[in-house]
Amino acid sequence: MKRTVFAAAAVIAALCAAPALAQDKLVTAMDPQSIIDALTAAGYQGAELSKTDTGRSSIKVQLSGSPTYIDFYDCANDMTECYTLLFVYAMDLTDGTTLEKANEWNAKEISGRVSLDRDRDPALDYTFSTYQGVSQQVFEQNLKQWDRKVGEVKDFFDF
Repeated sequence: MKRTVFAAAAVIAALCAAPALAQDKLVTAMDPQSIIDALTAAGYQGAELSKTDTGRSSIKVQLSGSPTYIDFYDCANDMTECYTLLFVYAMDLTDGTTLEKANEWNAKEISGRVSLDRDRDPALDYTFSTYQGVSQQVFEQNLKQWDRKVGEVKDFFDF
């Protein structure tokens, strides 16, 4: 009798844990759909997956009203099995900016670096390695970090 009760309790515990395990799906650059699913779960709708001219996966999504591209790096030669995400936000300033201004930003920031295009418009990037996967919570914390960086860089360059 005790064995039957114990076995029944074990089955019930396993069934109760199943929904929790389903919610713990890992977010990984190895699976672009997991990134789209994680963005959607975080409230960001309309993420679009595409391929660049070089075959690299790229996701375009609006984060805080700003277009962000999430590109996949540290991949196998066939652009699969990626480990790193590169978040990119580009600004189109009326008169561009200076290298000194970009370097001023970069001198104080350890993550979220700025580079300039040929028109001297700044682009912010932020790398995030997922390796075999991170939790939805860790992914969302990085989204919040990115969100904050985009707001700060807009203020810094008066955009």
